Amino acid sequence: MMLSTKQLQAIQRLGQKTFSLSCTIYKRQPFAFDDSNPYGDDTVTFASTGTRVKGWLVPSGNIDFMLDVAQIISSSNSVLRVPVGTDIGPGDKVVIGSDTYYCSESTVEQTWPEWTTVRLRRNQ
Repeated sequence: MMLSTKQLQAIQRLGQKTFSLSCTIYKRQPFAFDDSNPYGDDTVTFASTGTRVKGWLVPSGNIDFMLDVAQIISSSNSVLRVPVGTDIGPGDKVVIGSDTYYCSESTVEQTWPEWTTVRLRRNQ
């Protein structure tokens, strides 16, 4: 038996009661073409104003280590749950309190869209 629209909305409202963190999402801007750099990936810019939503951040506990310019850099991954319909995608910046994260993946479960799940990484 399929869920009615009202039943699904009730499930979404229930799920969103766990959203206690204030998150600001800054959309990544398209790369501008630069003749001296045809790949256009030297400068990443974000929208100057962000969208505020409530969310639920779930730390994964995993830390990845990588070598970059003779330095070891750690990257922490977390999962952020935000309301269904939130405009967020890979490359966007998310600020939660004093911490800055970057979206690496955004998915919506199609059969039970209780929330949008976003994978975030934070370089330390």
